[in-house]
Amino acid sequence: MKLRDLRTMAVLLMCAFFLIGVASFASYRYWIVLGPLPRKFPAAEEARLKPFLENRPLSRSDYDGLEAYFQSGLSTYLEPNRSLVRYPGLPSNHGYLRDRVEGFSRSAPLLAVWLRGNHSPDSEQARQARRSLIDGITNGTNPASAGYWGTIGHSDQLIVEASDIALTIWMIRDSIWPELPLEVRNNAINWLLQVNGKRVPDQNWHLFVTYVNLVVHSLGYQADMENAWNHYARFKQFYRGDGWFSDGPGMRFDYYNAWGIHYELFWIDQVSPSYDHEFIVTALDQFAGQFQYLVGPQGLPIMGRSICYRMSISTPLILDQLSRHPLVSPGVARRALNETWRYFIRNGGVAQGNITQGYCAADARVLDSYSGPGSCLWGLRSLISALYLDATSAFWTQPEEPLPVEKGDYAIQMGPTGWTVRGTKPELIVIEKTTGKASAQFKLGSIRRQWWDRVTNNATRDTNEEAKYGLREYRSDYPFCDCKR
Repeated sequence: MKLRDLRTMAVLLMCAFFLIGVASFASYRYWIVLGPLPRKFPAAEEARLKPFLENRPLSRSDYDGLEAYFQSGLSTYLEPNRSLVRYPGLPSNHGYLRDRVEGFSRSAPLLAVWLRGNHSPDSEQARQARRSLIDGITNGTNPASAGYWGTIGHSDQLIVEASDIALTIWMIRDSIWPELPLEVRNNAINWLLQVNGKRVPDQNWHLFVTYVNLVVHSLGYQADMENAWNHYARFKQFYRGDGWFSDGPGMRFDYYNAWGIHYELFWIDQVSPSYDHEFIVTALDQFAGQFQYLVGPQGLPIMGRSICYRMSISTPLILDQLSRHPLVSPGVARRALNETWRYFIRNGGVAQGNITQGYCAADARVLDSYSGPGSCLWGLRSLISALYLDATSAFWTQPEEPLPVEKGDYAIQMGPTGWTVRGTKPELIVIEKTTGKASAQFKLGSIRRQWWDRVTNNATRDTNEEAKYGLREYRSDYPFCDCKR
C-alpha cells in the first residue's frame, strides 16, 4: 500500500472517530443529562387559540381558555419530578437545569392567579392546576428531591425565578399554602431566602430580592428587611422621571419598564402597601399615561432586549386600572390586551403550548443568550395582570375603546427617554431618536456555532446590540427584526 493511501486512510479514520465521538457526546447530552425528548403537544389544544383568530370581541372566558392552553403546555412538557419543565426550543447560557426551572417558575403565577379567580374549583382544569403547583413547590424546594431547583449563587438566574415563585406562593397564601405540610412550607421559605447575601446585576434584579423578602415577611417568617430596602433604594436611584426608569446606571431605556420594572413594583405594593405606595402608584400612572401611545393593533415599534416578552406590552395599562386615578381608561387597556394577543397569535407568537422565541415566530437572531425555551413565558405577564382584576371590574365589563393611534395622529415626547413617538392613524407607530444609524446588520453566527450550541445545550448567540438599541428609528410596520412567521 502506498504512503499516500495510508495517509488518506489515517485521515478518514480520524474523521470517523471524531464523528463517532461527537455523536456519542450528543447522545449522552440528550439522553443521559437532558433526558428523552419532550412529549408532543396535543394538536386538539390548538383549538383554544381560535377566538384570537376570529374577528369578534374577546371575553374573559376566551382568556380562561388561553390559560388552559398554556396549562396544557406545562403538563405536556413537565418532567416526572413535576418541578422542572422541558419545553422544546433553543437553550440559554444558564444551563439545562435553570432552563427547566424557568419553564415552571414563569408558568406557575398564571396557574395561581387563575385559581384565585376561578369559581369552579372542582373542575379538571382547577384540579390539575392545584396539583401542578403543589408538586412543583414541594419537589423544587426540597434538596433531597431529584427535581430540586438548586442552590442559589451570586448573579444566579434562580434569583429572578425566585421572585415568580414568591409571587405564586403569595397568590395561593389563603388557599393551597396553608394546606401544605410544615416541612414543605419551611423548605420553600428556606429556598427563597437564599437570594439574600448574593450579588446581583446592578439593574432591575434588585427588585427581585426586595420582593422575595416582602413575601416571606408577609407570610409570617423572618426575612432580611434591611437587605430588601437596600436593594430597593439602589434601584430607585435609577428613576429618571415621568414614570420611566433606566435599567441600571445611565440612561438605558427599553420595554423592560413595561414588562419588568412596573410589574415588579406593582406586586411589591400589593404585598406591602405601606412600603412606598405613593411613589409606586404615581410612577405607574405617569408611565401608563404615556405608554399607551406605543401600543397599536398591528404590533409595536419593537426595540431593545428580551423581545420575546412582547405579549406583555399591555401590562402597565392593565395594572393601572387598580390605581385611584388611572390615566388609561378600562376600554383602552382591554383593547391593548386583546389586540396584542390577537396580533402575535396570528403571526406565530404562540405554538405548541408555549410562547415562541422571537418577535413573531421563533427567530434566533433576536433571542438573547440568557433566554431559554421557557424564558419567553414572561410574555404571560399581561395575562396574569388581566386575570388578577376581578371579573366584575370595569376592565372586563366595559366595552373596548380605540387605542390612541386608532383615534388620530400624534407626536409625543416620551419623558426622559429622548424618544419622539409618532402615531399615524389607524395603526402605524414610530419611535424616533435624536441619534443612531439608519440600519444595522443582524448577526446570527455560523452554522457550526449554532450546531455546537445545540449539541452542548449552550448559547453563544450574538447580542446584536447595535440593531436592538442603536438605530435612529423603530417602526411597527417594518420591525427592525422583520416579522418572521
